[in-house]
Amino acid sequence: MPQILILLFLGLTISFPLGAAKDVHVWYDENGQPVYSQFAPEDGNTVRMVKPPPPPAESAEVAQQRLQEQIQKSADFFEDKDLAKENEQKAEGQAAQEKERCKTARRNLQELTGPPNRLYRQDDGSFQRLDEAERQKRRENMEKIVAESCR
Repeated sequence: MPQILILLFLGLTISFPLGAAKDVHVWYDENGQPVYSQFAPEDGNTVRMVKPPPPPAESAEVAQQRLQEQIQKSADFFEDKDLAKENEQKAEGQAAQEKERCKTARRNLQELTGPPNRLYRQDDGSFQRLDEAERQKRRENMEKIVAESCR
């Protein structure tokens, strides 16, 4: 008995979409626009029957898989685009830092080649005069930074 009910239910569910795919009525309204309907117009306009289009050539599973692949490609594209933009901004930031480093190193080198009795600010905020050896060491360091940063 349950098998008969199952078969009957399956038969009805399979045949239901076939019955729903009936012809479509087409007529033109007073503005000349086509009107598509399952029912004929009541005002007696000339009606033409149109067959529904055939079902898609590929199965629903294949179409769903293809759609998922397209969605993934789209997501990958936008992710790559965002990553490229982020890398570009990072490179621009590094270039700006290098430019600022070069500018500061050139200014420091110019100050170190100036008069020897000058006061120099230390990292702690205090000021100190440098002896010739320390001054020469800092000058060489600034020349190295200028050579690396100022291309």
